[in-house]
Amino acid sequence: MNSLHLNRWLTSLLLLTMVVGLLFTGTACKPPPPTIVTDIRISPTAKTVAPGETFTLDVIVEPAQGHTIAGIQFDLSFNSTLVTVDSVTEGTVFNQGCNSTFFRGGTIDNEEGTITAVVCVVTEPGCAVTSSGTVATINFTAGTGTGSSVIGLNNTKVGNAAGKGCSSADYGGNVEVSPP
Repeated sequence: MNSLHLNRWLTSLLLLTMVVGLLFTGTACKPPPPTIVTDIRISPTAKTVAPGETFTLDVIVEPAQGHTIAGIQFDLSFNSTLVTVDSVTEGTVFNQGCNSTFFRGGTIDNEEGTITAVVCVVTEPGCAVTSSGTVATINFTAGTGTGSSVIGLNNTKVGNAAGKGCSSADYGGNVEVSPP
């Protein structure tokens, strides 16, 4: 056999071996594993307030069905010309079945329109929750101007009791400051 025929024969044999191997190992058409997603959202998603009014928005976490979570971290952004943040308080989601938690209300920057590094984690070993609930309540005051402010969730991280990260989907909200 000349080298051209030998190369074609070897290439054909290699391709046939790969196809047969994929068929017998069952990996040729396996779908990817499903992504398990924990939802994190602002509630309510839309709110209308009057200039100067104080109001609250909650950050809600909803674990994927059948999965547990034991901690969450997030940043929040807002239009600082329309609203300011007065405080961030711990919600009750991790107190549903766990006796001890650590909460950090983050760093509020009303000039930049951000809250960074809000953290809530279970400190009781092995404890976690499976139901949805409030992670934090954000207390705002509307300014004197009018307009719309997007409330954005950023840099979210969710973990389980073993400290492993979970996939999450973030849903922000909107505040409309409008005269009564």
